Amino acid sequence: MASDDNKLYYDEKNGSPTASAIEPVVAGRVSGLKRRLPGFSLEVRQEESSFATTKSASNADFDPIPPSRRTWNWGAYVAYWMADAWAVSNWEVASSMIAVGLSWKMAIGACVLGNTIMGLVITVNGRMGATLHTPFPVLARMPFGYYFSYFVVLSRCVLAIVWLGVQTTTGGQCMSVLLTAIWPSFANIPNHIPASEGITTSGMCGFVLYFLLQLPFLCIPYTKVQHFFAFKSVIAPIIFLAVFGDTLHKAGGTISHSTVITQGTTVSGSVLAWAFFANLNGVLGNYATLGLNIADFSRYANKPSAQNVQAIVIPVIFTIVGLLGIFTAAAAQTAYGQTIWNPIEIISLWMKSGSHGGRAAAAFGAIGLIIVTLGINISANSISAANDLMSFCPKYINIRRGQLLAAVIGSWGFVPWKILASAAKFLAFLGGYTIFLGPMTSILMTDYYIVRRGNVSVPDMYNFHGIYRYSPKYASNWRAVAAFFIGCTPPLPGFVNSIVVAGNGKTSISLGGQHLFNIGYIYSFIAAGVFYWGFNRFFPHTESIMDHAETGEDIIAANDAKNVEERRASRAERRSSIVAQIFEV
Repeated sequence: MASDDNKLYYDEKNGSPTASAIEPVVAGRVSGLKRRLPGFSLEVRQEESSFATTKSASNADFDPIPPSRRTWNWGAYVAYWMADAWAVSNWEVASSMIAVGLSWKMAIGACVLGNTIMGLVITVNGRMGATLHTPFPVLARMPFGYYFSYFVVLSRCVLAIVWLGVQTTTGGQCMSVLLTAIWPSFANIPNHIPASEGITTSGMCGFVLYFLLQLPFLCIPYTKVQHFFAFKSVIAPIIFLAVFGDTLHKAGGTISHSTVITQGTTVSGSVLAWAFFANLNGVLGNYATLGLNIADFSRYANKPSAQNVQAIVIPVIFTIVGLLGIFTAAAAQTAYGQTIWNPIEIISLWMKSGSHGGRAAAAFGAIGLIIVTLGINISANSISAANDLMSFCPKYINIRRGQLLAAVIGSWGFVPWKILASAAKFLAFLGGYTIFLGPMTSILMTDYYIVRRGNVSVPDMYNFHGIYRYSPKYASNWRAVAAFFIGCTPPLPGFVNSIVVAGNGKTSISLGGQHLFNIGYIYSFIAAGVFYWGFNRFFPHTESIMDHAETGEDIIAANDAKNVEERRASRAERRSSIVAQIFEV
């Protein structure tokens, strides 16, 4: 049994976890670090918070985004989704659909429908962030209460960190292709890692180098990261179109003879219908994570309508990428004698010609895909994980530190190369996680738009004893908790079945249970939203119902003006100091 000295406590006054029992030890070590490094501080930069009363409750990154830092216009959101859509996973999205019996046209139909639905969910949910300018972990306190919101945030955080590690492994594979293209002998490095680990010595070298490469990119300020997205939105289409164009050229300019195109549906009746719904559910799940926490990005909007373009951009771009993936795989069947869905594998084949031109093309292709994975890790994973980690310890974690911490945990703590190589069950778990994300998203949207009609209090979201505490003892909203479990519990047996089947096992789960899981996101989203509305209709929490919104915009603007002047004065003082030192020399 753990001693009282190691006991963790929850600071109800500040609304954030603390480990008060070990603070003297931590303080002593920090003091030692400060003596060795005079400029070092574990505490993040603190500007005067708009609403939080202590440093333990918020920081400059966790506060509502002030007017001076609302820098994302509609073009930034187009670039953001261009950065997200041009990815290996979206390129390959139709492969599993065709494998289970759908024709390529039905596969594209599932992509169009799924991405259109998710585009609407993301845009509607994103309106909250664009209006209130608060991150997702803060918004989650509104319907769920303070304690249960940490469960919701943790659930999202773990998923983001795992995918960050998986994408880092994909980036490591691109790095290995690049190194092999430059130095062919790299492929001949002796392997000293057991085969059970799912990675070779050369593969680990590529992984480590990519991991180190991405760290500086994770430090790009969120007010400027949209420029990197814009850069990737130009590079990524060029690379993927080059892969498609070269493969089509090698295939003689035609794809009409490929079985990918000529093969129709191989199943019929109800089997075909449920196969379609299962893959539609997979498309929805692909970005169900961002459907939940899109406020982490929409809060940077310079006006609420700036993020509305997502409703159009998402289905259009994702459909184009999926189509190119299908046509490239079809051309590869003629060009290489096999259907190849992975563009990294196609780029690797360019080197086999033995010519300098082939190696150069592979090198440039690998560089492009490295940029692609960097963009994905920033846009879909690291910033989201950083906001989630920040909510647990805002005194010591800001967005930059959160991104670096998530990269370390995801890349090394979860052993992502082993997940990709052998953990089919774990990948099935990640894919089926949508049955938990759907209810969370629905409850958040229902609460803001239907129950409260937008009349919410931003200051109370930062006040642990505010109107969103709900229960003096449990600090959770039982209506949201009950609706969440009503939404996610019925598809749960089918979820378990999918994990067991992925590991080549069998279960006694009925066909009905499996079918319910096949529409898991849609069911859980609708069920949780309806029940949450019903609970609030018949058992309202009157203390948190308002007849007007309190965004605190005047306080935010006043603090912003003050902080901007302080930053300008600080920069001017540093410049004067540098000039004085120069003249002294």
